[in-house]
Amino acid sequence: MPKLNVEGLPPGDSGRLLVRLNHTHRSGIARYGIARIVNNANGKSLNVLLLGHDRSDAIFMPYDIRKALDVAKDGELEFSINKVGWPRRLSWYVGSIDPAVHIPAWIAVMGLILAILGLLVGLLTIE
Repeated sequence: MPKLNVEGLPPGDSGRLLVRLNHTHRSGIARYGIARIVNNANGKSLNVLLLGHDRSDAIFMPYDIRKALDVAKDGELEFSINKVGWPRRLSWYVGSIDPAVHIPAWIAVMGLILAILGLLVGLLTIE
């Protein structure tokens, strides 16, 4: 369980809900992977999008994620991280508060529902 300094996201990532973490602390989770991060001090957890960065002494996260995990900027975070399965991944996509993520996800879900309905209607009309 690593213990790292908590910092805000770099300027190019402002407004995005992601965590930047060096690959040595990602437990084999790929870049752009969805993972469950747990603050071991208080048990609060959250599914997050993971990207990397070069520094291995810090974890970078935006205000909303820091607040959800109840950790202060410039504080320390002792955490554990685990890869999530496809149900939690799908839940993260459709439940994200970032419109650039949840709008395409909902369009895809609605397209899937319409495709299944079309398939059912097609099968029912076959004699």
